[in-house]
Amino acid sequence: MENEFKNLVISLHKQNKWKEILDLDINSHKQEVVRNLLWIWPSIDNMNFLKRLIIENDLNGLASVGCGCGLLEWMFREFSDMNVLGYEINKEWWTSKYSIPMFIDLIYCNQETKPKLNPKYALLFCYFNDGEAFRKYIRSYSGNLVFIIGPGEGKGTHTEPRPFKPGFENNNWMLHDYQEVKDTKDFIAAYIRK
Repeated sequence: MENEFKNLVISLHKQNKWKEILDLDINSHKQEVVRNLLWIWPSIDNMNFLKRLIIENDLNGLASVGCGCGLLEWMFREFSDMNVLGYEINKEWWTSKYSIPMFIDLIYCNQETKPKLNPKYALLFCYFNDGEAFRKYIRSYSGNLVFIIGPGEGKGTHTEPRPFKPGFENNNWMLHDYQEVKDTKDFIAAYIRK
């Protein structure tokens, strides 16, 4: 069952059918199988939400930190026709025979040296789980838009940062807008630099 779902997604990706991937019925598959590819399964409305805020802030694209295999980022790029960058650590894992296939080219960095983040890209953290690393990335980012995707209260999962309690080190960031991912109790929270 796991390989069947993964193979379907890979096949649709090869055919450039991002919309069909978005429309898959993920509830008929085990959540751990789905989450191996993507922690949240967005809607077109969610993609429009991201795109609208990137355009409103006069940015060139999206830089996703800890993007995993890059499925979300690939679908957003195909949907929006915007530039997308994906950052990951542990190149050995992501290039090994045990890894999930990559949907975008990744930029690898290590935990000690964070990449120079382009301020003309919105920064995305989707189900990120390292508050200290998050704050290091934020310190090295001079742009003005950060998206945090993760669980709302009562979802039963955990991330750090959390969408509505991100733990920024200072008061330079304010919650600008947010949207629920379908009806999942996961949220996309958009923060603007004051």
